[in-house]
Amino acid sequence: MTMESIQQALEHARFDERCADRHADAGDESVFAIAADSCAEWQRVRDHTAETRAERYDPDHDTVLQHALRRERHRQDVAECAREASLQARQATDAAHRGLAGTAAQPLYTALDRAGLYALTDDDHQAVRDLTRTLDAATLRQVVSWLERTRTAALALRGTEPARPARPVVRRSRF
Repeated sequence: MTMESIQQALEHARFDERCADRHADAGDESVFAIAADSCAEWQRVRDHTAETRAERYDPDHDTVLQHALRRERHRQDVAECAREASLQARQATDAAHRGLAGTAAQPLYTALDRAGLYALTDDDHQAVRDLTRTLDAATLRQVVSWLERTRTAALALRGTEPARPARPVVRRSRF
């Protein structure tokens, strides 16, 4: 961008800032904050271009911009690592809870997963263990059936068909 186009953009940003200040609602100061940030950035770009005595603004040579971009990338990387660590910890905890419940609880866990209840709390896992301990197999199958019917009804309300489980195709030899 040339210095003239930067100056025009700065003038437009200042005008937008004045308009936002005049017309901002008492409870909504975000419009003014955005306009002020935009104005401050255009002012910084103009000052940087004037200091370097360049004919055009080059973002690759703007050290402040490059540092800000690096900081933002680093912040995003840290947030992504934290999300991954949280997910791994939750999965490890979930696997430990499922292991404590034993194999009798697997149909119930599968039904809960199919019903969309993925993030179970410690109390939920305890309830699954208590159900599998106190209920006989037939009653547990009935609970699983109720969960499956609830899932089917929820999908019907949304207008989507429940996915049928895929069965493997077995070819038998004729010999």
